[in-house]
Amino acid sequence: MGSSYVSILKTLRKTYNLNNLLTLIAFITLFSINTQSLLAQNDLNFYLKKAYENSPALKEIKNLESVAKLQNELNYSQNSAFQTYLSADYLFAPYFNNNGKIISANPDPKAIGYDAGITNGGLYSALVNVEKSIFNGGLTSSLKRQIDIQQEQNKFNYDIEQRSLKRMITEQYLNAYQSLMNFHLTEEVVKNIEAQLKLTGELVEKGYAKSQNYLLLKIELQSQQISLKENFQTYKNDLLQLNSLCGIKDTQTVFIDSVQIQMDNGKNKFNFLEKYKLDSLAAANQQELFETKYQPQVKLFFNTGLNAVDIEGIQRKFGFSAGINFQLPVFDGGQKSITRQQNEIAINTINNYKHFTAVNIENQKQILISNIKIIEDNLKNLSDQLKNYNDLIALSNKQLRTGDISMIDYLTILRNFIELRKAKIEKEISLQREINNYNYWNE
Repeated sequence: MGSSYVSILKTLRKTYNLNNLLTLIAFITLFSINTQSLLAQNDLNFYLKKAYENSPALKEIKNLESVAKLQNELNYSQNSAFQTYLSADYLFAPYFNNNGKIISANPDPKAIGYDAGITNGGLYSALVNVEKSIFNGGLTSSLKRQIDIQQEQNKFNYDIEQRSLKRMITEQYLNAYQSLMNFHLTEEVVKNIEAQLKLTGELVEKGYAKSQNYLLLKIELQSQQISLKENFQTYKNDLLQLNSLCGIKDTQTVFIDSVQIQMDNGKNKFNFLEKYKLDSLAAANQQELFETKYQPQVKLFFNTGLNAVDIEGIQRKFGFSAGINFQLPVFDGGQKSITRQQNEIAINTINNYKHFTAVNIENQKQILISNIKIIEDNLKNLSDQLKNYNDLIALSNKQLRTGDISMIDYLTILRNFIELRKAKIEKEISLQREINNYNYWNE
């Protein structure tokens, strides 16, 4: 009987192992090539740093901060700095029936042409003009407050974008890490089955085990080897997706380090509601800017050059002039009152959104805390089950050697054990995801 088992085993090895030897060698070669590139190891901080460095959204906000600084300088130049410009005018207003004089500042009563009071006989002007506002109703200070508010909004937008980016990158990192853990689990299973297969083969040769046990175990090994390659490809895809989110141009497959995200204790607070405070300030500033036109406006002006209405003796018409301009609006049909009412409505809308957002943030935090507690309880139960399954697997290995358990029953136990390990990995990653989300919302 023992010799028949030996012959069957040898036949199996000839027909099965030899036919699949090249495939196995190819797989081992491929795997060894891949693992050569897995020597490097990156952690979550590496990817977060790269994401912050490469994010076009963060760069855009930084550019907006630079634009705001330039706008502050532009506002000063437009409203407070000296304005110097050149001007030139020529007006031809001829007269007919004017004793032969085509151009005159004092035409004959019988002359035909525009009224001299309108044209002054013409205009010949080439001037250098200088103007400066010395009092513009608080426009400059209002514009400066506008820039300050914009800078605060840019800072808030930068922080919220960085926060959102951190949550997204961490989420994808956890996806990749889960794929890596599944790959390692399958790798461990393959090694254990290979060891069990070797032992079973020796038992078959000695006539202590049935040949079909060897074949069933071999089939299971093939199945797990296929899963091993699929899990590795899933990990590679998740890693490439992580690189894409971080703006990393790298197709090399590397191991990522383990991660243990801790719940934020709230020391570094981030106030989501700050947005609505800044929006209210911006709305109030718009009203403030609008109302500056109701304040006194005082402007100095100076010009020098040629300025004449009569071409006769024009060479003596060079000079200069200076003056002051004052404006104060008196009545505009009630525009100020209307715009104030509009502004109050806008601020009321902002406050409504602020209250609604505050309620939603608190609800999100409570949901996440509840989810975290449930997952932690489930993880504890899974850990207890796995302890029992470890004992069961050890016992099944002994029973398999003594023939006290069938190979089918053994494989059923093994598959259940694998599924339980996968479930634990999934729960561990789910816990990390929920903590990551909680830290995003925790102020």
